Amino acid sequence: MVGHATTDLAQGSLAALLPFLIAEHHYSYAAAGGLLLFGNVISAVTQPLFGLIGDRSEKPWFVIAGMLLACSGFALIGWAPSYALTCVCCVLMGVGTSLFHPEGSKLANIVAGDRKGMSMSIFSVGGNIGFTGGPILITVFVGLFGLRGTAVYFVPAIVGSLIMLPHLKAFKALEREHRLSAAGRVREEGKKVDNVKGFATVAVVVLFRSIVGSLLNMFIPLFWVAVFFATEARGSIQLSIYAAAGIVATLVGGRIADIYGYRLLYRISCVALAPLIFAFALCRSPALGTALIILISIALSGAHSALMVTGQNFMPSRMGTASGVLFGLTVSMGGICAPIIGKVGDNYGIVTAMLVIAAVAVGALVLVWFIPKHRDVGYRNRYNRNTDEAEAEGRTT
Repeated sequence: MVGHATTDLAQGSLAALLPFLIAEHHYSYAAAGGLLLFGNVISAVTQPLFGLIGDRSEKPWFVIAGMLLACSGFALIGWAPSYALTCVCCVLMGVGTSLFHPEGSKLANIVAGDRKGMSMSIFSVGGNIGFTGGPILITVFVGLFGLRGTAVYFVPAIVGSLIMLPHLKAFKALEREHRLSAAGRVREEGKKVDNVKGFATVAVVVLFRSIVGSLLNMFIPLFWVAVFFATEARGSIQLSIYAAAGIVATLVGGRIADIYGYRLLYRISCVALAPLIFAFALCRSPALGTALIILISIALSGAHSALMVTGQNFMPSRMGTASGVLFGLTVSMGGICAPIIGKVGDNYGIVTAMLVIAAVAVGALVLVWFIPKHRDVGYRNRYNRNTDEAEAEGRTT
């Protein structure tokens, strides 16, 4: 969780920095979206690769390297004298993100036992904390020191690395044990151990939701400025409110998933998401807008852990690769689409861009019903299995 918070502090700050970059350098919405593109396209491509490397051998040091690169890349953005160098800094940040997420999320699953939903929610809360704290740091330090205030991000990079360093040995031992166990299952069960079709369906649902989440991170502060005529700082604060609601939803959602099952949770979440975004796009009241972004955040974050664990459990022998694909989609694909939706905002207005985001959420609403049923691992399900086994033993006796 600490590592995730440190890494996503940088990732979550970029969207909040965009209004300040636009004001300082007079970028268009499309150019601002391009910064998200450069930071995320490299991450989308390399995360599965880093996950595959992690499946073949233990690489817990990826988490430290990821933190250092992500925060350092972002820290240099405010000092970049040109748009091209700013893009280079975003790429460095993206590489750091892609190093951290497959390894970190795999470890969160490995240590969980039957509490995989709760464990993944704790890990995911680190990301929520980063996305919440990032806009606050941007508002304070860029407000005080200008764009060069981004240099403060060197501090969490160093502190987070020092916190993680003593645990690398334990992480490596856990990974080795899991890899050997998974290899044994493959020898016994063959290809049946992995459900590629089920994983692919989850990945597509995550793709649509990731596009929605990433674009909302970009457009919520811009929406407040363009539609509600608020200041850039006010828009960044709304982004923090949105992320803070996600923290609570992620923790509660992980607990609910463990007790009542992952499938119910992610279906309800996808059904609620699209109507809420449509309502927000048509909203003209700042107070109602704040309430709607809280509900949208709950719908997005509440089922995040359930989807991630479901996808990982479909691929137990290639969990690092699965994590790389899932988190690559989550972190990266929305940024790849950002320039396109930014162009829509430039040509047709930011309200139209928000309606397009809502239409993307409809894709997740449809596809979520095609995810195959999976045997959830949780408190309720474990109790039911134990009860069934006891009854079967009693009948045999």
